[in-house]
Amino acid sequence: MARILFADTSHPKPYDYQDLAALAMGGTESSLLRTARILQGNGHQVTVFQQARELADEQHGVRLIGPDQLDNTQAPEHVVVLRKFPQLLRFQQQFPEARLHLWIHTYKNWEYVLKRGFRLKQPWQLITNSHTHAAHCDRLLHKGFFGRLYSLFKARVPIHTCYNPIPAELAANPKTERDPNKLLFLSAPNKGLAQVLRTFQQINRHLKGLQLYVANPGYRKDHPEDIPNVHYLGALPAEQVRNHLATSLCVFYPQDSFAETFGLIYAEANALGTPVMAHDIGAAREILHPNNPLIKAHDNYQITKTLVHWQRQLPEVSYRKEFDEPAIYQQWATALSLNSNTTH
Repeated sequence: MARILFADTSHPKPYDYQDLAALAMGGTESSLLRTARILQGNGHQVTVFQQARELADEQHGVRLIGPDQLDNTQAPEHVVVLRKFPQLLRFQQQFPEARLHLWIHTYKNWEYVLKRGFRLKQPWQLITNSHTHAAHCDRLLHKGFFGRLYSLFKARVPIHTCYNPIPAELAANPKTERDPNKLLFLSAPNKGLAQVLRTFQQINRHLKGLQLYVANPGYRKDHPEDIPNVHYLGALPAEQVRNHLATSLCVFYPQDSFAETFGLIYAEANALGTPVMAHDIGAAREILHPNNPLIKAHDNYQITKTLVHWQRQLPEVSYRKEFDEPAIYQQWATALSLNSNTTH
């Protein structure tokens, strides 16, 4: 059994498993909770630290704590910090014997290589959420000029990939009737929504029956444009998201301005048998089902032709076992070397 501490020092509100079931939640936070539960279910002692939490709680065997409880926490063997590299320094000071892992969910700029210049007592490693993401980080940290320079006197930063978990029960949902004119956008507004809306308006002139439904995960607010046949759903709890996915023709995501490092919506939609209309950017090709074709975001003719074809017959997409609990556990067990240094 390993003692594992996940540390979220940036989310502005506490969140838990009840919120995961009932409220809109960002992909990073939902993936953290699901991953913590998977590790706990495999015999490990898992604690989730949240900077915004005041009261400790325990749900599904996972302990949820805030700053007031951190000093009284048994020293973890592993600290997995979300997002923020400087927090590795903070947790190294508090738990000097712990192995440090930085779990990131976004692409970084070239300046990220400068993180290799910091001196940490314990070696640290990077955890990404797709192999596409890992390859990008490897280029930044090791392949450029500064990366090669650092490698002359510093060890390479180990990089592991752990996919975001996708609940297997998505694939067990009963079949529902789809609306062939219903398109769905399920991402924060900064993830290419403006481009998607422009494309929809152009295509809607020819396919006049199409209706676009736009949901927001809740952590990014925006002032929606008033556009004919566009309906704003706001922030939706998970069950409503699944219902919309199951009754839509597709997820409508023809944009090439924002690259997903994983793309929960790719995997969740496919698990429900719903294709995603996406450009070959970021991890789309890796995460989408092999039967899910990709489109060019600026090719309105191709997008229109594909929609018409899908209205007649959808591609057969389904749940991928790469994202189920046994697979996710094995990925984390490898990244944290749990099989070699712990016993159950």
